[in-house]
Amino acid sequence: MAETSNNDWCEAEVATLAGDYMACLLNAHAWNLTGGSDEPDDLALDVQACGSTYLSGYLATVMHDPGSCPGAEASWDGIVDHLLQLRDSSWDAVDQVALLVSGNSVFTDQGQVVFFNNCAVDVKLMSPDLGTVDGNVIKAGDHESLILSQFAANQANVVMVAPVTTKTECDRIQCQDWTALQPNTEQRQPSMWKEPNLLYAAYCQPTNAAAAQCLSDGASTPCCGPNMNYDRTFGTHVEITPNTPNGNDFVNLSTNSKPPELCNGTNPDNCVLPSANIFFNVPVQVEMSGGDCACGTLGQRSQLQCAAVDCTDAYTYPTDPKQCACSSGGKRGYTVTYCPDQASQLPSIPAGAGNPLTKLQRIGID
Repeated sequence: MAETSNNDWCEAEVATLAGDYMACLLNAHAWNLTGGSDEPDDLALDVQACGSTYLSGYLATVMHDPGSCPGAEASWDGIVDHLLQLRDSSWDAVDQVALLVSGNSVFTDQGQVVFFNNCAVDVKLMSPDLGTVDGNVIKAGDHESLILSQFAANQANVVMVAPVTTKTECDRIQCQDWTALQPNTEQRQPSMWKEPNLLYAAYCQPTNAAAAQCLSDGASTPCCGPNMNYDRTFGTHVEITPNTPNGNDFVNLSTNSKPPELCNGTNPDNCVLPSANIFFNVPVQVEMSGGDCACGTLGQRSQLQCAAVDCTDAYTYPTDPKQCACSSGGKRGYTVTYCPDQASQLPSIPAGAGNPLTKLQRIGID
């Protein structure tokens, strides 16, 4: 048997410590769910205890021979940087487990907005307000986190979403058949986003579809597939306005599924243009951690959910009083989950002349 080098010994020890640390965090979360307290501060104390044990073990290992430990240079700054990287990676791994199981972030959402894709397909985020979000693709089962300070303070930050489809999938969806939206001069109605149009509403670009610009070729059409026009004019609509002068964050969903009067010059705050889209394609849930929020006619809420175009948690017209006021105080976090449960998955894309693809088939498991 070959002799173990100092580098290999240190890496093995640190790997064992990281595994123990992640197990400790998961156990703390499990205890909080089943036998512990519902108080976030109690969970924080357990997490802190896990961190203290990990810190002491890590320092003892690295200080034994700092120059031999991968990633931890023989300097205090190098050791601290490596420790923080390993801690953050452990937190991400544990949080990913929680997101996959429950759709809720456990450890990392304070001061952050977590976007979790629980759909069977990849999704792309769009935003007219956030360059750090616009165009980002989140793989099926994966998540992306943004620090809340990256959102424009005291301004509405809108994030929209659309599924990512392949040429073959786009060929099978046939967005050119979403003719209920035409002609483009007629006001959009919720029925256009319901059966028999659910497949189109989930995967197709409505602005181009209404203009009769969808092509039968999945490779070149702007309505789906690799050439889809992600122009920020459509998609399930989440809005976050952080750090307002009164100390609140404001959060809301919006579908505009009950179109008000058309704009005529006398009603600028509660009107739409004939070509205004209804903002729904992907079911969504927003978890607001840090205590209940005052959500207008919805009452006190810690969660908003929208699984259909006419969902009751979303704005159905521009002045619908459903905005959530969340006292921030620096302890707020938000988890946006797309396709939050099995009942709110996207419609199956037809598999050619055969049976529809299952969720497992679409992510390559079955």
